[in-house]
Amino acid sequence: MKYMIKTVDLTKKFGDFTANDHIQLNVLPCEIKCIVGENGAGKTTLMNMLYGMLEPTEGKIFIRDEEVRMKSPVDAIRNGIGMVHQHFMLVPSLTVFENVMLGNEIEKYGVLINKKSEVEKVSALMQKYHFDLDPMEKVENLSVGSRQRVEILKMLYRDVSILILDEPTAVLTPQETDELIADLKELKNQGKTIIIITHKLREVMDASDSVTVIKGGRTVGSMLTRDTNERELAQLMVGRDVVLTQQNNHYTPRNAEKIYEVRNLTTENIFGKQVVHAVSFEVHKGEILGIAGVEGNGQSELVKLLSGLMKATEGTVSFEGKDITNMWPDKIRKAGIGIIPEDRYAQGLCRQMSLGDNCIAGYHDKPPVNKYNLLQRKKINLKRDEMIHKYDIRVGDINGNVATLSGGNAQKIIVARELSEHPRLLIACQPTRGIDIGSIEVIHKRLLEYKAGGNSIILISSELTEIMSLSDRVIVMYKGQISGEVEPQQTSMTEVGLLMAGIHTDMEGQKK
Repeated sequence: MKYMIKTVDLTKKFGDFTANDHIQLNVLPCEIKCIVGENGAGKTTLMNMLYGMLEPTEGKIFIRDEEVRMKSPVDAIRNGIGMVHQHFMLVPSLTVFENVMLGNEIEKYGVLINKKSEVEKVSALMQKYHFDLDPMEKVENLSVGSRQRVEILKMLYRDVSILILDEPTAVLTPQETDELIADLKELKNQGKTIIIITHKLREVMDASDSVTVIKGGRTVGSMLTRDTNERELAQLMVGRDVVLTQQNNHYTPRNAEKIYEVRNLTTENIFGKQVVHAVSFEVHKGEILGIAGVEGNGQSELVKLLSGLMKATEGTVSFEGKDITNMWPDKIRKAGIGIIPEDRYAQGLCRQMSLGDNCIAGYHDKPPVNKYNLLQRKKINLKRDEMIHKYDIRVGDINGNVATLSGGNAQKIIVARELSEHPRLLIACQPTRGIDIGSIEVIHKRLLEYKAGGNSIILISSELTEIMSLSDRVIVMYKGQISGEVEPQQTSMTEVGLLMAGIHTDMEGQKK
């Protein structure tokens, strides 16, 4: 057997659109292969064909040198392929062993589930692969990193020899990421073949044996990891030189003018559970305040409080000395605050509206695009064209709607729209989530230019590299509260990662 997986001219078309165009992919037994590319490059389509979720339009798939045709994930699992999706498919109220065994329960007397045998099997599996988990613990009580391991165990129990992981570190702390990479290398040592889809090039270099780059649905490069570097991979992905990390080199002093203040902000979700508790911080003029944390620790609810999408039960928010607590979003914008929401499509754009209308959404009642309560189409189109040029927004049909854009280009419309109104404070939540490195470079440049103009930013991101490179100060959230505050130039990713996990350190770095 030469290759564990081999594709020959693998092609997938959706009508006139070609998502994968004669893809050549070779994966050796017992290697970790990373697949990288821009948004819309065709990575997910390729993986969905390998996992039986899509059938190829043409081309061939070989597993262990034998041609296979997979019409469903059941066929993929029969061929030894398992896939761990970016969004976990676990039942939080069930235990670890119950989630692993779900759909493959061991019966007793033909009607009952033999829980004892199930626990023994799952425990043996954990011991074999050195996964430090309690089979009796409920999934809802686990960290994100531990949930990731449960997903992998589900596939290992089904005795797969090939693991596909889609953006496996998207919501992990740095420590959890390092632990996952160590786990994957151990799986490789025990005979597993692993394919990772990721846009995080540092992890590509740390984890993989080889890399395949896809651009525009085609394979544009394939090489051993030791023979390349992050810059070369970025250039292949984007087609030009890319600055991988934009750096904030002009830190704002702590004694700068205070323009925004949050005091003891608290709220509950619809079930009456307190999700933000007594959060307090302030933002100074010309400062980027980063808010870090693993997803699900209150950041989403905090952003909704600050942007008028959720009501505070206690506490206050003031901007330039005025109380704006529980203001509606339109009044917050009119006060001089721009908002980049967490979910670009649910809260920031309308897919069915034109590019031009999305470029003025939320500001459509302001001149010059509105005169005498009538929209001025020429002014709207002029504003749209200026944004497209300045933010390098790639569009197919300039008169089309947002649904035709990639995620990165859709996100750039939101950033362009908010910054073009010259707010004095910008609330930017996950501004580069799920977008490629070329778009990330553009957005980071614009945010730093905005700061350089004396404006302020509250930057909420699960990407720790983004937080550390752009922020003047960083506060970390854990279980709805602030677990610590650091200055990026005087701390390490490790320290911030520990705070994200709720672990404090003393001055000598000892855990407390």
